[in-house]
Amino acid sequence: MKKLSLLCLILVFISCKKEEKQTEVTTKNYEKIEELQWLVGSWTNITEEKQSFENWHKTNDSTLKAHSYTIVENDTVFAERVTLQQLDSTVAFTVVAYNQNDNKPVTFRLKPTNNGIFTFENLKHDFPSKISYSNPVKDSIHAWIEGKMDKEPITVDFYYKRAK
Repeated sequence: MKKLSLLCLILVFISCKKEEKQTEVTTKNYEKIEELQWLVGSWTNITEEKQSFENWHKTNDSTLKAHSYTIVENDTVFAERVTLQQLDSTVAFTVVAYNQNDNKPVTFRLKPTNNGIFTFENLKHDFPSKISYSNPVKDSIHAWIEGKMDKEPITVDFYYKRAK
């Protein structure tokens, strides 16, 4: 009887240790994507010439998604979907721009950050090869794209404020 009790106690102990290890394995650290949570929300850039909108939402602990579009004279002249996802230690910024690149996704990888600037890079892509985001003041986004067109370096800036 003592042997049976001891065996049961050992089995319970081993079972608890296995469950503890499984919990440790499934808990992941999404520290890099956490640094970009300020993107979540609705953003606008409205001028006399155009109206641009960028809407971000959190899908889960590792993923943010966005839909961006620009309207000029009641016509949508640009639209894209973005998935921002942390995969292990890498953060991928995947874009599908409608009517560009045969509507296929293009992925950019987060480069090491500094001064609150988040730059995603894909040097194999024609234009842009870099996409950057910063949050210079509360409730604002400064985003810009960089690359070369006709061998000339080009930077295009986008300024958004949080929609109310």
